[in-house]
Amino acid sequence: MEKKKEIPVFNARSFRNVYFQAPEETERMEAIRASVAHFEIHRRDDFRFRCKNTIASNRLDFHLIFIVTGGEGIHTFGEKEYYLKPGMLCFVSPGLITSWQTTVDEHAGYFCAFTSDFYQAGLKDQETLSNLPFFHADSSSVLNLDEKLTQYFNNLFAEIEEEYNADNTFKADLLRALLNLLFQKAIKLVDHEHGKCLVDSGNASQRIAKDFIRLYQKDFLPLIEQQPVTVKSLADYAARMAVTQNHLNDTVKAVTGKTPGEHLRERILKEAIQLLSHTALSISEIAFLLQFEDPSYFARFFRKYTGISPKEQRQKFHSV
Repeated sequence: MEKKKEIPVFNARSFRNVYFQAPEETERMEAIRASVAHFEIHRRDDFRFRCKNTIASNRLDFHLIFIVTGGEGIHTFGEKEYYLKPGMLCFVSPGLITSWQTTVDEHAGYFCAFTSDFYQAGLKDQETLSNLPFFHADSSSVLNLDEKLTQYFNNLFAEIEEEYNADNTFKADLLRALLNLLFQKAIKLVDHEHGKCLVDSGNASQRIAKDFIRLYQKDFLPLIEQQPVTVKSLADYAARMAVTQNHLNDTVKAVTGKTPGEHLRERILKEAIQLLSHTALSISEIAFLLQFEDPSYFARFFRKYTGISPKEQRQKFHSV
């Protein structure tokens, strides 16, 4: 089947022309950016980086964090829609379909963009970001902050901006340290009741659960380029992890509250909803991308777990 490019994928440079009203760069800003590759931070009230009122559905190939201290709008992350307003801290994962709509001209806060390569430079564990509770490839975190926490995180972003603009040989190391502080503070706010947190890597069971999650998430990455997923059978995942299928099933269920099969099913449904809602791909094309050889079986699968047909899901989204 011929690949149908429906959703653009933006990198850390190309996204500016789509996201910002005045993306032109000054020589000074280009020099700062060149001194710290794959990282940038900007104030949301800076006229050069004021978000456009409407940003169509897209995917980013980098991580994005932003805090809202002024302004409001509707931000879609995958199949979830949030009404953003002051006091919200948001984490956007690479590959997630996202869009933005606002009628308000004035916004305040910060946004910070960086790649995995930047944050994990020199780290022995190159999966550090994917192990954080708010940077799973199939989800995004929107954390509500009270007035005190809003001020704390806004001040932390201001400190990151100060270091970013400073002339310091060890700038990148300081920025990584401040990002890590932000992550550790944010982890405390994440709802541990919903299976999002798998932070402690010292426990063998948690390591198995995290390894499984990491493996299957990678198998969904081809969707970013509108290529079919490469999801394996549970037996294949168990073999890759050198454990029995029963042990994998029991361990993942004990740690996360869901079986491996449930994790895979939920992810497939999330991707299906995103593609139905944000693209003009036919139901047959979406079924193909999600590894269903028979579109009718995909339709039955979708209805079984959502209660509606793929066509009804598409109509439901566009009628809102």
